[in-house]
Order: sequence, then C-alpha cells, then structure tokens
Amino acid sequence: MNIADYKGVWVFAEQRDGELQKVALELLGKGRAIADKLGVKLTALLVGGEGMEEATKELVAFGADEVIYAHNPLLKHYTTDGYTKVICELANEKKPEIILVGASFIGRDLGPRVAARLSTGLTADCTGLETEDGTNHLLMTRPAFGGNLMATIICADNRPQMATVRPGVFSKLAKDENRNGDVQTIAMDIKESDIRTKTEEVVKLAKSVADITEAEFIVSGGRGVGSKENF
Repeated sequence: MNIADYKGVWVFAEQRDGELQKVALELLGKGRAIADKLGVKLTALLVGGEGMEEATKELVAFGADEVIYAHNPLLKHYTTDGYTKVICELANEKKPEIILVGASFIGRDLGPRVAARLSTGLTADCTGLETEDGTNHLLMTRPAFGGNLMATIICADNRPQMATVRPGVFSKLAKDENRNGDVQTIAMDIKESDIRTKTEEVVKLAKSVADITEAEFIVSGGRGVGSKENF
C-alpha cells in the first residue's frame, strides 16, 4: 500500500427513506475543517435508491465540495451487503485518505464491515477528530475504560483512516444554498444475489415520538416524581 496515493476526506451521508440524517451534516462540518487543513476535497458519499437529487444539493449546501451519488433500486433501504459492496468498490477506485461514518445503528454495522473489507483500521464512537501536523495522521479520540480516560488512536500504516462519530458531537455548518459543488451520479451494478437479506416491509412504530437528540434541554425524572402531572 502506497499511502501517498490516498487523498481526500469522505463523509458517509447516511439517509433513511431519502431523508438525510443529522449526523451526516454534522460530520460534513468537521470534515470541512479537516479537508481545509489538509488542502484536499471534502466528498459526501450518498448511497441510496433513485430520485435523491435534492439531497445532493443539500450536501453541497452544508459544506461538501463534491457528492458521489451511488444509486440502484436495490440500495433504497440499507443492507449491510449492498452498502458495503458499493462503498468498498468506490473506495478502492478513488482512494480517499479518510472516511467518516456516523455512529448510528447503521454506521456501527457498516463501518467495521467496510474497514475489514478494505484491510484498514477503524476507531469507533469517536468524540474528537484532529490531524497531526507533518504526518496528516487522523487523531481519533474516544472514551476508554468505561469513560475513565480518553484514548487518542492513529492508523499509521493503512489507508483509508476510518472513524465512526457519535451523533451530536460536532456542529453542522450554516446552510449556504449559494455554494457550488460537483455531483457524480453513478449507477451501481448491484444484483439481488449480492444481498443476502431482503427488506419486505418497513414498519415505523414510533411515528409521533419526539426525537430527544434534537432537544436543547432534557428534563428527566424517576418514580419518585409520582405522576406525569408532578413534572
């Protein structure tokens, strides 16, 4: 492996039902700072079904220099096999230096599989990302030993350098609809035989439940409160 061949910062732009997830936009904010320091492009990697052109514009507006939109009807819903195959094929072809993935339930499943397939390392559940002057090593900081200390990890000998990042750690940039960026739309060659699981139906049970990750303040109480009215 020639590390010098690897350039650029990629952010996996997680989407569900065609809607971009907040953690993807947060990672674009941090990825923008890292890419600017390294003097490279920031790329948003969007994997999904057809008709996500509006999402590509939103990714550019939130800081991406370019968007790789890899689409196929079989990629509409997340599957480990399908998404891993697509990301690894593109990474082997384009050779990004850094890949950032949100530590959602999708990212925690996808990140390790991609890292193993690419024969590289991955630091999970990061709360801090910086780059080392002179080496361009990504300094990936995460809690260790039950949160009693913070460990900073580097992937010195392999590329790409990969990290999953907890939602809410970084702030997304202000949306700038006047930004310009390149969009590469790639029709991926994915067959049903490539995917060992099949999504029959998506059922959402918690349709009206508020997303507490979006709350500025959370008030919590135990049984001692006695009743809902006592709050």
